[in-house]
Amino acid sequence: MYQNEPQDIGSMRGITPAVRFLIILNVVVYILEYLFHLPIANLFALPAVWWKTLSFGQLFTYMFVHGSFSHILMNMMGLFFIGPTMERRLGAYRFFILYYISGILGGLGWSLLASPGQYCVGASGAVMGILGAFAALYPHAKVVLIFLPFYPIKAWILVSVLIGFEFFQTFVHPVFGGIANAAHLMGGIAGFCYAYSIKNPNFIGQLKNKLGKGGKSKPKPSSASSAAKLSKEDIDRILDKIGKEGMGALTPREREMLKAATR
Repeated sequence: MYQNEPQDIGSMRGITPAVRFLIILNVVVYILEYLFHLPIANLFALPAVWWKTLSFGQLFTYMFVHGSFSHILMNMMGLFFIGPTMERRLGAYRFFILYYISGILGGLGWSLLASPGQYCVGASGAVMGILGAFAALYPHAKVVLIFLPFYPIKAWILVSVLIGFEFFQTFVHPVFGGIANAAHLMGGIAGFCYAYSIKNPNFIGQLKNKLGKGGKSKPKPSSASSAAKLSKEDIDRILDKIGKEGMGALTPREREMLKAATR
């Protein structure tokens, strides 16, 4: 068992507030579109050349419209099973950022390769971003797929296969038509990068230091010296914040302080 591996993936422990809001919003839009025949897709869908019509809002709204029942079902299942684990880890605010950034960048990636006259709808890019973020934070967590029951797959392997498939579909030889593979690809990459930057907040700075000094980095201070600099008031404040708002509310610096104090 790896440290901090989630134990409640896809459980009925209770859906989290942000995930509940997103599922309800997607379902309501779908019902209004297909049961009440409101022309929502005409207003919300993302056109391939959105910059020519100044359709900036559609980069956000397109992810709440779906083309069929199976389309929304698969996306909402992914959001339901993986979303709560990510929201508990990140907190609702950063979870919303993850969802929207993945969806928007997914739409941008699709529009760069799409032909004029094409339109994109669906939350697939955003959901792929959540899956990519899950692999960044819990690479060794095991996920059981519906079409491969009782055969758990590590998250990093699953996401690597999906990213490879989406890359092949986008740039090499598309096999299935009518699918915005570029949106899936960009959304997954965006979600992974966002979560990895949270997991390793000093990664960019360390990379710059290594590149600037020929691969040599400064030695890190010992855990003992780092912990010694922490006052009892700092530790009590962080623990009190965890008790009131959860781990997701901690800043990267507070996480480093807590890690140093518990070593």
